[in-house]
Amino acid sequence: MSFQLLDPEKGIFLSEAGSTNTILKGKEFPPGSWILADFQSSGRGRKGKTWSILGEEPFIFSGKFSSNSNLSSPGLFSLYVGVAVAKAILSVYPSASKKDLRIKWPNDIYLNGKKVCGILIETEKEGEVWDWILGIGANLYGTEIPEYLSDAGFVTDDQNEKGRRNRFLETLLPLLNDAVLAISDGEKRIEFINEKLLWKGETIAWTESGEQKTATLLGVNEEGKLLARTSVGNMVEFIDSPEDFRSLG
Repeated sequence: MSFQLLDPEKGIFLSEAGSTNTILKGKEFPPGSWILADFQSSGRGRKGKTWSILGEEPFIFSGKFSSNSNLSSPGLFSLYVGVAVAKAILSVYPSASKKDLRIKWPNDIYLNGKKVCGILIETEKEGEVWDWILGIGANLYGTEIPEYLSDAGFVTDDQNEKGRRNRFLETLLPLLNDAVLAISDGEKRIEFINEKLLWKGETIAWTESGEQKTATLLGVNEEGKLLARTSVGNMVEFIDSPEDFRSLG
């Protein structure tokens, strides 16, 4: 399998967008293109949810990759992108290294228990070519969180780390390309994911057919599936986040 990667020279900077992912789906934007917007009015998350960007320094980004076939383990795409984002945060924001950075399977980044970044992967197929539209929304810098978004946070609230959005972009682009190459080459990065996995070892709960289920979260396997074990020893595999997925501690 071969991928067409993001091209640093194919960037588009917008002051405002509805949805950067939706824009980038247009045929006028070839693979390798990417968008960075200052504001987004119709941000989307997974499963039809909305995504609100907060703070004085939001990072609203979409990039278009293409491949000549589908992935054998598509769940790895979002996770490997999460690794790239986590590494960029730790590289650009020294204060983040003093916080508890976690990857919430399959697509979020948390710092000290607060969501600071969401990732949305969308695919489109034409003939034998797959387009992978990657959306990243991160709250890089800010100080005030609305009460109704109490589970959200910022990568940093340190004034000394303000104004690093462009540096974050420059750091992230090669890390994203590296993540995609790792998928294409079959390179395993599960160890880092499991080391940073949110709720690992905790009791998780979800709703299935109207009934609450619980299990202990074990980790992520090499296909990107989430593994858990019930109280009677049965193994549970998830390929996508279940309804009302949460930790009971």
